[in-house]
Amino acid sequence: MIGHQRDILATLGIDIWIPRAELCQSHQPALWRDQSQPEVLSEIILPELKAETSVIERSVVSAPVEVPAPVVVTPTMEIQPQPELVHELREIVEVAPFSMQALGLAHCIIVIDATSLTEDQQLLWSNIQRAMLGEFAELNWPFPWDNVQDGRGVESYIQGFLDGMSHDKNIIFLGTVPHLSNSKITQLASLQEMLDRPILKKRLWRFMQSRLVSME
Repeated sequence: MIGHQRDILATLGIDIWIPRAELCQSHQPALWRDQSQPEVLSEIILPELKAETSVIERSVVSAPVEVPAPVVVTPTMEIQPQPELVHELREIVEVAPFSMQALGLAHCIIVIDATSLTEDQQLLWSNIQRAMLGEFAELNWPFPWDNVQDGRGVESYIQGFLDGMSHDKNIIFLGTVPHLSNSKITQLASLQEMLDRPILKKRLWRFMQSRLVSME
């Protein structure tokens, strides 16, 4: 093409100097179908995965992981209200202090009210104890424990005292013994009545010897 242009310019009287170093290229006709679109090669730049991976790893390692604290569930028990205990206040029955003494023989028990014995009564009672060998026992009211002061239990207290000595023996009272309604007893004259009427001592002596007489 450059040569063709040169010819035209020469005809027109225009001189064109072409440097020697520049070579003239002959024009080669080319058909449109033989031409192909130039391909544009674009360079695909891959990201540096290793570097990013290392950055991610460092960020994962450096970041502290917060572990949630364990939640402790404490079971709650519903407490049912307890009904208030109403303590019934009972009036304490007061019983006057008294004393009982008993002589346990082989076949009977002789019991007296020894709360207020006179000197003569005490002497007679001592003679009765010396007449025959026996076991002596004494009961005093009130009971020495503070929580057993109610007079409602005094009869049971006396009955327990007698049961502990009698063992199916006859129980003989000299005079009256308060706070006891046991019908399985034999009541004889009191110590004072025997002092006033000495003949009453014979009946007591017969009861004390009745077992010996029957054994003979």
